[in-house]
Amino acid sequence: MLFKIIFTLILLFSTSLQANSSKPTLIFYCGITMVKPIKEMAKIIEERYNCTIKISQGGSKDLYDALKYSKVGDLYLPGSNSYRKNNLKDGYLLEAVEIGYNQAAIFIRKDLKKEITSLDSFIDTSLASILCTPKSGSIGRETKNILTKYKGEEFFYDAFDNAVEIGTDSRNLNKALIEKRADITINWRSTGYWPENNKYIKIVEIDEEFAQKKKLEISLLKFSKNKEIAKAFMNFASSQEGKDIMKKYGFL
Repeated sequence: MLFKIIFTLILLFSTSLQANSSKPTLIFYCGITMVKPIKEMAKIIEERYNCTIKISQGGSKDLYDALKYSKVGDLYLPGSNSYRKNNLKDGYLLEAVEIGYNQAAIFIRKDLKKEITSLDSFIDTSLASILCTPKSGSIGRETKNILTKYKGEEFFYDAFDNAVEIGTDSRNLNKALIEKRADITINWRSTGYWPENNKYIKIVEIDEEFAQKKKLEISLLKFSKNKEIAKAFMNFASSQEGKDIMKKYGFL
């Protein structure tokens, strides 16, 4: 995934160089879960500032590794603000704005007859589960936190051992349920409300004792060559208009 993102960045960068030099091109590193609202906001900013916004999407860790390696781009939005906190020491992430919250939930195939009420279902051998690796997307890291808080590290390992498939990001998890490769997963609740998912997936909330709300923050990148427009995007995203767009896509 990381190499795919880096290749995409090289392509985006070379394309921007070929474009009209008078029209600024911004590169926005965006976690997959937030792509839909960010795309809608990007269209508004492109019209207002006569610019082009290229969105590089992927797992939050892969995106950070890509921007750290390439040192190209303007904005970064991971699926959890832990990626900002843990990487501030590198000096690449400057000021940030809060644009909303996300929260994890249990996702179940709508056609599944068995009742699912708790996280214990992830060690039920009669169910096919898919879980995201903690080494890639933000939902993977959050899944590990939730399962460990619930019944300890042994339960976390038991749940992963019981999974029929290990995913890499939120899109991959939903696809597995839609294609009936799995019965249940843990995913960011906002994606369950999207039109392409909600007719196949039902949501069971996880107690906030285990699944805390995760702050979503856009960070300005140190090496941004379009800081004025990047800040304008940040201001718009954190405004009421921006938050209304986030809410439309299921974010808190």
